[in-house]
Amino acid sequence: MSTQIRYKKKDIIKLIEAGNERELCFLMLYQVYFEGAFSNLVIKKADKAATETGKKLDFTRAMLYGTLSYTFTIDFLIRHITKEEPDEMDPVTRTVIRMAVWQLQFGENIPDYAVTDSSVEIAKKYNHKVSGYVNAVVRKYASAPEAKKYLEQYKPGIRVSLKPEIYGIFKKDYGKSRAFDIGSAFLKPSGTTVRFDSSKIGQDMLIKELKEAGIYAQPAKLIADAIEITGGLKGLENSDIYSSYGMFIQGEAAMLASLIADPTEGSKILDCCSAPGGKSTHMATMCHDNCSILSCDISEARLQLVTDNANRLGLKSISVKCCDASKIGKENKDLRKSFDLVLCDVPCSGLGLIGRKPDIREKITFERIEELLPLQQEILDSASKMVAPGGTLVYCTCTLNRDENESQVESFLETHKSFHTVSVKRYLPDTMEMDEGRKEAAENGMVTLFPDIDGCEGFFICRMEKDRKEDPE
Repeated sequence: MSTQIRYKKKDIIKLIEAGNERELCFLMLYQVYFEGAFSNLVIKKADKAATETGKKLDFTRAMLYGTLSYTFTIDFLIRHITKEEPDEMDPVTRTVIRMAVWQLQFGENIPDYAVTDSSVEIAKKYNHKVSGYVNAVVRKYASAPEAKKYLEQYKPGIRVSLKPEIYGIFKKDYGKSRAFDIGSAFLKPSGTTVRFDSSKIGQDMLIKELKEAGIYAQPAKLIADAIEITGGLKGLENSDIYSSYGMFIQGEAAMLASLIADPTEGSKILDCCSAPGGKSTHMATMCHDNCSILSCDISEARLQLVTDNANRLGLKSISVKCCDASKIGKENKDLRKSFDLVLCDVPCSGLGLIGRKPDIREKITFERIEELLPLQQEILDSASKMVAPGGTLVYCTCTLNRDENESQVESFLETHKSFHTVSVKRYLPDTMEMDEGRKEAAENGMVTLFPDIDGCEGFFICRMEKDRKEDPE
């Protein structure tokens, strides 16, 4: 049982002002590992505090995401080199030693003494009984022969820091070579992409205006109405440019889902599991706000984000409704068969987001994935009841697990004979690599995006259409 460690904004500011980024990183890692926090939220909290001090948290950020990304590898190295078992360590010790090993193994130009001394000091403060043990383990790792720390000698899953149940999915679905390529790509830094309203400004002009404001960007890899931020990201959301040109921070694969949905002006659209509103606002923008979008989510709090984003972008075509997507067809009988387009971005394992949400590596389990499968089926079945004859149903996930992707579509089509897939080739960007396998999948209404091939998050999208002839229920 772990002891809760609480810290407030004032505590973060004190640590930043004192230059104690390691202790700050320890606090954030502890929350992620043992208190169920999410890495993107804890670093956001720290960034807000850092803004007030005028200092940057580059080292803290690198250590946080680096330690989380390499946790599986780090634990293996601890066992192999020090003969200690991380799972048997108390939470403070485990967090401190994992952080220390990341610095020693993956950090650049960090002296051994700095790692050892800071690790002992953190241990003394948060569990003084273990400081001697922490000192011994860290020193033992630091003094171990470099040959033992050479990662290339170990199994592929260890080298890309994916536990067997995740790496096994990639191997089963894509083969050994691709599994390693995918895993390696997830360890590379991923950029931040931003969608903009091209009816308000062109891409070149937007990049120019951002540069003048100290924000650096380049064209996105796949989507024409998107840019990738390469510098000055922190100032983006508070800039006049961000609020003026319908900008929204969103992954390119998620943007592609809206392009494949292909909403048209005057259409009636249902966006299931819609928070925080990326796809709803994108589709509204594509329709020049001349459509009717019902954005649903099971969380009132997250649904408020949809409203906030729609208001920020000045979009009037979006309304919200709190409901369970798996029961939406049963609980809203008056709306059945009334939507021209229904989009389902279902809850999934999130294996395509490992690159920017490294805590998924540890938190997701095979059992959890198995639990998600029937929920995905229920949502797809329920949402399909809302599609009007001749309408479109788009199913998408942010995972690379075929059981959650192609297999779900195949199962759905077997039991819903009025639906069929349609080619998505005409919606795919010209810059997208197209081998024979991808061409065949696109003709069959499906596309999967990969970090190693497309340079973005892993994502699956399928477009289906409903027969115009009324189907019996």
